[in-house]
Amino acid sequence: MSRTIASATHVLAEMPASHQAQFLASLGHWITVVGRGAYEFQGPGVVDPRLLRDLNEVHHRIYAQLASIARDGRPQLDPESMASWLLGEEKPHLQERLAWAFDETLKRLGDGA
Repeated sequence: MSRTIASATHVLAEMPASHQAQFLASLGHWITVVGRGAYEFQGPGVVDPRLLRDLNEVHHRIYAQLASIARDGRPQLDPESMASWLLGEEKPHLQERLAWAFDETLKRLGDGA
């Protein structure tokens, strides 16, 4: 994984809450792209239900963070905790995929930090 928890923590810590909300919304989009890898090719089925379940949990954290920013004007989770979730620290099968989504989001938003 090229993106580390420390580098992602730094990126998130440097973002004002409004920018973090924009980043998280965009990241959610890229995570859905990652999730497409769980689907049966050109079919209605799912070939990797574990991937979908784990990505759903990451989305759950993203939306909780977005709700906190919308409600209180500040993130609920600290940058290090959020970075850990966003990069799948405890789920090795997600790490490379989530690091790609994180970096793709930064690239698209023009923050290639």
